[in-house]
Amino acid sequence: MESCLAELGKTYVEKLINRVTAELRFVFCFTCIAKEFEEKKPELEAERKTMEQRVQVAVSEGKVIRANVLHWIKKVDKLIQENTKTKQTCFFGFCPDCIGRYKRGKELVNMTEEIKSSIEKGEIFEIIDLPQSLPGCGYYSLDYYIQFKGRESKYKELLDALKDDNNYMTGLQGMGGTGKTTLAIKVGKELEESKKLDHVIDTTVSFTPDIKKIQDDIAGPLGLKFNDCNNSDRPKILRSRLTNGEKILLILDDVWDQDTSLDFDRIGIPKRDNHNGCRVLITTRSKRILDTMNCDKKIELEILSDEDAWIMFKNYAGINDSFSNSLTSKGQKIARKCKGLPVAIAVIARSLKGQQHRKHEWDATLKSLKKHVSMPNVDDDVVGIYKCLKFSYDYMKNKKAKELLLLSSVFPEDEIISVEILTRLGIGMGLFGEDYRSYNDTRIEVVVAKNKLIDSCLLLDVVDIENKENVKMHDLVRDAAQWIANKEI
Repeated sequence: MESCLAELGKTYVEKLINRVTAELRFVFCFTCIAKEFEEKKPELEAERKTMEQRVQVAVSEGKVIRANVLHWIKKVDKLIQENTKTKQTCFFGFCPDCIGRYKRGKELVNMTEEIKSSIEKGEIFEIIDLPQSLPGCGYYSLDYYIQFKGRESKYKELLDALKDDNNYMTGLQGMGGTGKTTLAIKVGKELEESKKLDHVIDTTVSFTPDIKKIQDDIAGPLGLKFNDCNNSDRPKILRSRLTNGEKILLILDDVWDQDTSLDFDRIGIPKRDNHNGCRVLITTRSKRILDTMNCDKKIELEILSDEDAWIMFKNYAGINDSFSNSLTSKGQKIARKCKGLPVAIAVIARSLKGQQHRKHEWDATLKSLKKHVSMPNVDDDVVGIYKCLKFSYDYMKNKKAKELLLLSSVFPEDEIISVEILTRLGIGMGLFGEDYRSYNDTRIEVVVAKNKLIDSCLLLDVVDIENKENVKMHDLVRDAAQWIANKEI
């Protein structure tokens, strides 16, 4: 018993001596402690500067910085700031009394350890950014969107259908040019901004679906990378990401009436029995597709009423109270000839904007739209649209813009077309740069012509994640442009 007590006493004394020695170190080894602190502080400042440079490069490339990296930077800034304040309020390196030296020594040891820890943690941040995500439907600008009175009920019906967790698949059907895509994107954006959904992703299916492109369109906004995996694994990887519990809306735009329904298995889109938060909205011209794909909710989008068509026409043509009654009356007649189709109204109205002092332009437009046009194998409704688009083409003053429109129509349906590609093709085909001095001169010509077409609503501006200039054609505009090209050849 006595030996046990003696051993315990010895251990206690040793611990006490060690503790006292450690505490006295703050007083008697103060100079060494201060020197180590001064050596480590510049290392931390250099690591902080390096991290700041890496963050600036990543941000300039459009990348998102990880939250733990931003927290580290904030913590280091605070540590450096506190060290500076402490240095200013102490006789650094010489404290006139033991108590002051003890407190300062202990403080410096703690700070030195914190600096070492911060340096080590900074060094482990090999990757400071999150996997890069492409925009979902965020790149669409809807500044031009008009909340038509006649479509309020359709807007609410679609919004409610997509909020309902019981609806796996919703179908939005209407003839070409009625604004299905615009409505779908507008509702999708509202749901995403209100946090009802985590992601809203848009991809165009078209008449001949490109499975790989559809997969990439969906994966990009989710930050999912397929890397070098084979084609058979891509659907599995995508399906796994879409069913991780997040609320995701896939907008499959422009689905065509095919012999078999769109194969979700080949793409990697989950089906009804295991969608786990993922849901689908399809837009199509065909009512049959809504039945074939077994949509839970079916919504039909009609053409605009005369009242809404006139509201849109006035908006795009810039008609106001200063216009004469005669010109306003002509505008109403032209708007009715656009058959209630937003795409036709936008094109015709834009071509007349700023022309209120040129009445003959309005007369010529109305006369052209009234003219009978015979087109084999084309429905009467489509003939009306083609007439609208052809009129805008015929009266376009910029010859280069006309040539660019016809050139753009040779690309596949719903293709996103690079301005660089258009420039090279234009040079190769002799459409641009007959006084060619440099590639940049020709590119400027193409950009000017492109802007004319965008202003006329004949091309759509598309911005990608790298802010490169791209364009896209509405399928009806593309069809009309090809018809025009066939007539002129």
